[in-house]
Amino acid sequence: MRDSHRVEAERVLARAVEEEVRRAGAGDAGALLARGREALDGIAAAAAEEYAAYVAALDEAAAGEQSLGEAFRRGNTGASLFVTGVAAAAAVGADLAFGVDAGTAF
Repeated sequence: MRDSHRVEAERVLARAVEEEVRRAGAGDAGALLARGREALDGIAAAAAEEYAAYVAALDEAAAGEQSLGEAFRRGNTGASLFVTGVAAAAAVGADLAFGVDAGTAF
């Protein structure tokens, strides 16, 4: 498991343990947290194949990400202009729907 994912999972686990101890009014938070970490390790081991596919998809998505500015700089203007046009049309439509003057909306 990636360190960032492990940290997030343990943070959620700690919050769940704190809530359970608070709700029950008693209990050993340390023991519950230790049991939760053991269970987390077991879950991670059982789902190793699925997690590997998830991480690969994340890496692939991150490799293909580019901002609108990067798309314009690289000359990939077709999709960027389309997205910009749709967003502008949606903004004008929203303005008109809220009763803004057509000249102002455009």
